[in-house]
Formats: sequence, structure tokens, C-alpha cells
Amino acid sequence: MSELGSTLQRLLHFVYPVPHPTISSLDELVTILEAAVKYEFLGVITSLRKQLISPDFLSNDPTRVFAIASRNDFDYEAQVASRHTLSIDMFNCPLSDDLRFITAHSYHRLFVLHKKRSADAQALLKIPEDVKCLQCSGPYYGAFVPPKWWKEFERMAKAELATRPTTDVIFSMPFLARAAEGSGCPRCAGSILDAHQFLSDLKRRIDDLPSTI
Repeated sequence: MSELGSTLQRLLHFVYPVPHPTISSLDELVTILEAAVKYEFLGVITSLRKQLISPDFLSNDPTRVFAIASRNDFDYEAQVASRHTLSIDMFNCPLSDDLRFITAHSYHRLFVLHKKRSADAQALLKIPEDVKCLQCSGPYYGAFVPPKWWKEFERMAKAELATRPTTDVIFSMPFLARAAEGSGCPRCAGSILDAHQFLSDLKRRIDDLPSTI
């Protein structure tokens, strides 16, 4: 046996009929998982798969969770992790050694998910003509002119969705406040409040886009 004694001790804690230990880091989980796979401890593997997609791991390092799941052919866990990678700038996140062990096919699927969801979300950024600002929008020579806050929101939202194709940021109050401030119109803040139903529907439509590989 080439495994360290501490790894085997943790592994055996999963095997014996005692409460399973909580894994505190992905490094520790990977080490124990490798040993469990080597000795074909299926019950231990099942327990570790559940811990792999714990909220802390998914929040702190979803790309690495995806890599670990893909490397071990954990399809469900890879799908869960892929959804959480949407909340980060995947192409500027720190590299982990685990990415070295996944196939180009797995990484390509994740890349396609981000790219397609980003494009589809940006395509939904359309405003109906009944959303107006009392000061800066309205008919202009027969054509609809959207509120200035929308132009600012659309510009910022497209930039955000290009890197993180989720609604976590673009419908937050600070983000909407920036759109109102950037418009330069004193009444645009009120227009945003009046457009709450439209914004809620838009958020739901983006949230309903496919979000896993």
C-alpha cells in the first residue's frame, strides 16, 4: 500500500459503521477518493460524491469540482458543478491540477455551455415599448426611444453576461442603481422601479435557459 497512513485512516472511517467524517478541503477529498477508487470501496465513493457537491466546495471552486467529477465519470456531480461555474469568470479563474486529468471533450462541453448561455441571455435583452421614462423616452418621429437607463443597463448587462451568464449580478440593486446613475437622467431611477414586472419577467426568462452540460 502506497497511501499515507493518515489517508488510510480517514478512508477506514468511511468503511466502518461510524459517522462519516466531514471533508474540509478538496485536496483531502481527492486523496481519499483516489484510495477508495483503487480499493473499490463503493460505499465510500458514494459518500464522497455527496460531499464533493457540498455548498462550500461548489461556491469556492466550482471549476475544480467539475474537473474532479468529470475525471471520475461522476455525471450528475459534473452537471451540478457546471451550473455553478456560470457564476464565475471561468476563463480567468485559477488553474488547478485536476484540469490536467479531464478530457478535451469534457472541457469543451463546459465551454459550449458558457458560450451558448451567454449568447442566448444577451439575445433576451429587449425592452417593450410600454417601459418608458417620463423625461427621456417616448416616441421620436414615430419611433420608440427607450429610456436612457435601459441603454446603460443593456451595455453593462451584455458585458457581465459575456463572462458570467447568470442573473446574480445584473438584477441586483447596486447594478440597477449604476444603470440609473449612468443614464444621467434624474427620472430614470423611478422608471426602473416602475419596470419591476418587466425586469422580473426578464430575469425569469434568463434563469430558465439551459444551465448544465
